[in-house]
Amino acid sequence: MDETPKGPKKRITCFLVDRRHPGFTVRDGSRSVSHPGYKNCVLEFSDCRLPAGQVLGEVDGGFAVMNDWLYATRLTVAAFCVGRARRCFEMAVAYAAQRKQFGQPIAGFQGVSFQVADMATEIDASDLLTLMGAWRLDTGLPLNREIASAKVHASEMLARVKDTTLQIFGGKGLMDDFPIKRFWRDARVERIWDGTSEIQRHIISREIFRPLGA
Repeated sequence: MDETPKGPKKRITCFLVDRRHPGFTVRDGSRSVSHPGYKNCVLEFSDCRLPAGQVLGEVDGGFAVMNDWLYATRLTVAAFCVGRARRCFEMAVAYAAQRKQFGQPIAGFQGVSFQVADMATEIDASDLLTLMGAWRLDTGLPLNREIASAKVHASEMLARVKDTTLQIFGGKGLMDDFPIKRFWRDARVERIWDGTSEIQRHIISREIFRPLGA
């Protein structure tokens, strides 16, 4: 245990474990609604003893290893969210331009066109936050807050864009003939894995208040 201003903190060490190592088993986990092509697994350890050569990084330095990994994966999630949002945006724009109601394309109604404007603005904002996080990672600048901002903004932006796209498509958006329902379903997990939206907000607010001693 390490003593910190907020009390004792457990030390963490990371290990590389071969799948065939005695005492380590991998079994199938639950199926997910989002990204059903992904396979969830349960890792079980029972009297699994490892040599020092399988330590990943430094002993008691596992938290730093995990942070390095999470920086990259959170940026990856943000980038995926931007890409998928752009795909939905393109489909929504194309559909609104050709779908007619009351003798004109629905793109001519502000109820639709303003939603499209909001989607474009939000996608661009998430894109820039993601690029800024990637730049800071490449240049070695502090990036806790920036990457958390990119992840939470992009994942929540994607949810709004997917929902708006489905609304523009109407009932067709829920049909198997269109990929919208799959995009909508898959978007939900982005606010959970690699750190929930609540965790990202905790990181952002902590970075803001920490210099003030709060």
